[in-house]
Amino acid sequence: MVDYETVLSGCKDVRIGAAVLDALKQFFEKDIQLLRLNASEQAAAAKIAQYLQPHFSGMHVDVEYNRMGKAPKKVAWSDKPEEVFPDIIVHVRETETNILAVELKKSSNPELKAKDIKKLLAYRSELGYVHALFMRVGVLNKAGGVLECEWVGS
Repeated sequence: MVDYETVLSGCKDVRIGAAVLDALKQFFEKDIQLLRLNASEQAAAAKIAQYLQPHFSGMHVDVEYNRMGKAPKKVAWSDKPEEVFPDIIVHVRETETNILAVELKKSSNPELKAKDIKKLLAYRSELGYVHALFMRVGVLNKAGGVLECEWVGS
């Protein structure tokens, strides 16, 4: 496991790191059952987003949001531009205000983080996200832990 508190506190914008850390702590405290049951990544992302929202007054915290303005959100993170669905974003809908993109994986998901890192870098360079975060949280007997956590492109 990684010292996620130190990693999250290391965000260039201390308020963003503190908000994510607070949301994650609330999630572990109130909804750890989702991880113990190995519920879907979307269920976990939705709860984390719920705990992030109070930290971002006047902004939207969305899960699997695929719009850039009114058009589908696309980035060229692979060979060609593809439509993407970030796990959690903090933004203002229908504007170019993009604060945070989070890609979340569970420890039961064997997919390597390389693909998510490429997407997060593309979110920053092509869509103007100020911050991008990759996290892998533990499930089952590892519930409540963070196995991987890194700010991308900071």
